[in-house]
Amino acid sequence: SSDLEVAPVVAPAPVTVTVQPGYTLWGIAKQNFGDGVLYVQLFEANRDKIKDPDLIYPGQVFTIPAVE
Repeated sequence: SSDLEVAPVVAPAPVTVTVQPGYTLWGIAKQNFGDGVLYVQLFEANRDKIKDPDLIYPGQVFTIPAVE
């Protein structure tokens, strides 16, 4: 038996954004984080979907990470 108590973890639904024509990582970061330079965190959180941060495509769905 274990002494650890397991509390139910209710994870908030991830915040996502669906790329529209004209969107940029910088623009998404500026809108969500208040500073475009934080696009790096957006890129890191979605590395599986973004090969080149300059090339994102309409219809892609990115997770918006919590920014420390």
